[in-house]
Amino acid sequence: DAKAKAGLSYDEIASSLGVTNAYAAQILLGQAKLMPGTATKLHNVLPSISKDDLQAMQNEFPMRSFDENILKEPNVYRTYEAITHYGEAIKAIINEQCGDGIMSAIDFYLDVGTTTGKHGEKRVVLTFNGKFLPFIEQSSQDNGVPSPKE
Repeated sequence: DAKAKAGLSYDEIASSLGVTNAYAAQILLGQAKLMPGTATKLHNVLPSISKDDLQAMQNEFPMRSFDENILKEPNVYRTYEAITHYGEAIKAIINEQCGDGIMSAIDFYLDVGTTTGKHGEKRVVLTFNGKFLPFIEQSSQDNGVPSPKE
């Protein structure tokens, strides 16, 4: 594993690539496409990564799905549980602040970090930064494609 051989954290790799730590992890896990300019940087920061792997990361990846068993992993399950528990409140606040719509998961940045709580405990900080996509009224006048009924 090139990451292990280099002894680098996702934060260190991300800094060298100019991406978020979550995106660096996604690239190495095959869940995000490696762009050509970033491939050169990745090879520089992880020199033991093979040219075949770099090529595959650019041409064959990503597989933007997940193994359902990951939901059984405690860290992932607790994150899912938190999103589910707070989901209705999150939706209400997004709609109140932005209007009727959703947060994009495509035009999206995720950063994972830590902070220290007021009692000295380590705390996890997840920052979701997604573009707001408003729902539209589907006016027939604005539809640029003729109806199949015509």
